[in-house]
Order: sequence, then C-alpha cells, then structure tokens
Amino acid sequence: TYLATCVKNFGNQGPDISNIYIHNSSLDNGAGDNSYRYAGASESVNNFVCFGSTTKPCPTDNLYRIIGVIDEKVKLIKYDYANSNLLGIDGDYYGSHTPYSTYKGSLTSIDEYYWNYNNNTTINNGKGSNEWSTSLLNKINLNTNYINNIGSIWANKIATTTWKVGGNVKISSSVPATAYQNEIVSPAENTTYSAKIGLIYASDYGFGAVPEAWTTNLNSYHGSVNGSRIRSQLWMYMGYYEWTISRYTGLSSDNVSLIVSSDGYVNDYGYVNSRYGVRPAFNLLPSITYVSGDGTKSNPIRLS
Repeated sequence: TYLATCVKNFGNQGPDISNIYIHNSSLDNGAGDNSYRYAGASESVNNFVCFGSTTKPCPTDNLYRIIGVIDEKVKLIKYDYANSNLLGIDGDYYGSHTPYSTYKGSLTSIDEYYWNYNNNTTINNGKGSNEWSTSLLNKINLNTNYINNIGSIWANKIATTTWKVGGNVKISSSVPATAYQNEIVSPAENTTYSAKIGLIYASDYGFGAVPEAWTTNLNSYHGSVNGSRIRSQLWMYMGYYEWTISRYTGLSSDNVSLIVSSDGYVNDYGYVNSRYGVRPAFNLLPSITYVSGDGTKSNPIRLS
C-alpha cells in the first residue's frame, strides 16, 4: 500500500486515535489545503520513519518523522539535527556547538550552518543574502552532500519539490493559518526553487502543535495553552536553534530568514550570516509504499 494512502487512512480514523488532523474547510484555524498533518506532543505522535538504513533497530541518525501528506506526498523532517557526516564541512558550514539544556536529542555536539553567507560575503555590507537560490546550504550541503551521503537508493525515493521561497513580512507574527497563506499561497514574491531537499516552512512547525495553539502567533509559541507550554505539545520541537526555509521579505530585510528558537517559537531575526542547526525536510515520491512498523521510535515505519 502506498505510504500516503496509509497515513490518510490512519488519519481518517480521527485525531483521537491518529493525532492526524485533516486540514479541510471544516477544520478550525487549519491550512485549508486538504492536507493531513500530525499534531500533538512528541510522545503521543507515532510518525517515525527509518530512512537511509535497513538496520534494526534503526540508527538514531536515520530516524525521520512524517509532517503529513501535503499535495498528496508524504513530507518528512529529520528527527534530530543533521551533522557534517551528512551535510559536509564545505558550503555554508560554520562549526560545532554544544547543545543547550533545552535540547531533547542525543547528540553531544550540533553542527551549525549559515543560511546563505559564504557565497554572498560581500552582499549587504557582509551580511549575506536571503535568496535561497544562491545559498550554499541549499546547493552544496543539502542538495549535493546530503544527497550523495544518503546514497542513490534512498535519494531516488525523494521527489523533486517546488519550494516556495518568496517569503513575506507577516509570517512569525501570525497564527499558523495566516503564516501558511503568507508564505505558501500568497508570498510577497512569486519565487520558487526546485530541488529534492529543503527545510520546513514556518507554518509546518506551527501546525505541529496541538490545535489549541493555532490561535497563537508563531512568535508567541513559548506562551501557554491550557496551562501547558506549547512547546511541550509540539512534536517537531527539538530544543535547539534551527533554520526554516522561509525568509523575511520587507523593509531592509534582504538578509533575514526565519528560525525556530531553542525556546520553541518562530523568530524573524535569523540573519543569514548567523549559524544554526539544520534538519533536512523533503517529500517522498507518491509511489513509495509502506512495509512495516507502527511509527513509534522503537518500531519506525519501514519503506519500500
């Protein structure tokens, strides 16, 4: 059975069973794109996939999580941050950093990358550019090194995606549904980039939280929902600074992209010559099928 079909069938059983929400017109504060998206606390969301390895148990570095079925494709994000063994030490590589106390993974150090600096050091008084098409993180670290390091068998399971990289002003200062409109449906610029590997959109992150959070602006996701912090009910949160693919497009903002902070909120002060963690995101080909697994971390889904 196609993996996308399995996820949708599971989602059709209802969020109380699946932690999957169908973002159709009847879902309050949703994306309205008929996508199926996982949402909720990490320990409640069974969306783990073993990608890049057939070893059992699945190595932690090969654990990914399903964001959902979007545009009829299963979208994955790497569970933990990608280090130089996958992304390399060229391109927009900066160096390593010891994780903060908020970090939820198992790495002893996290490699950091600029969003787009080493190819644009003379632009904006040495501050770089937020044009994704010129980013070496994009072209070298993600779409050359990462592709080569996972190997052709696995790279051939990944679909080429038209990433929406036009950006906008009101993304982080909006609720997820508005952020989705501003970065995906009606970005400030009609700019796209076609490649296999990208990063999450800010709205992907926002919709990963429990629905009660979807009335909160993304830059306030370190606030409270029903007495509990949003980040404790958001499976995608990993507790370290990381890049999104979304950029800030506005006055004097041609060197700013959005980040997820270590505190769990989306921040639009991510200057592209800053350095943060990277979690590759991508869409699987629609033809990829489910083989086994229940989606838990100990028994992740295996693919054809």
